[in-house]
Amino acid sequence: MKDPSKTNSRRAYTIVGMGRIIHVEIVAEDHDRAAEFYTKVFGWEVAPAPVPNGYLVARTGSGEGIDGAIMSNRYQSQPTIAWIEVDDLEATLAAVRSAGGTPVGEIQELPGVGRLSYVRDTEGVLIGLRQERT
Repeated sequence: MKDPSKTNSRRAYTIVGMGRIIHVEIVAEDHDRAAEFYTKVFGWEVAPAPVPNGYLVARTGSGEGIDGAIMSNRYQSQPTIAWIEVDDLEATLAAVRSAGGTPVGEIQELPGVGRLSYVRDTEGVLIGLRQERT
């Protein structure tokens, strides 16, 4: 459901739909060491992803909640990245720009997952966006 345009004292912006956090990436200097930590402490099941090298998928348990990943810091430097599901990646990127945020890099297609992009919010926090494959 699309919300009507909202305005504040600085600029007009459009809400393109409620985005739900769907994934969290923990960025580590030594992703294998970090994976061992999360496995020992929380019982996560960690396995290498098909791509990219240095990216481990972490299953965090059944029931409510989200799964995550542990990745090498050669890809991103922020310690934790929340991923938000969006219906329309281009419209969301436009909304990010309109609200004062900044897209980071190009849109990527990850087979079997969907279209992905990173953005920075007004405070410089890196957020991942995913448009599910249809």
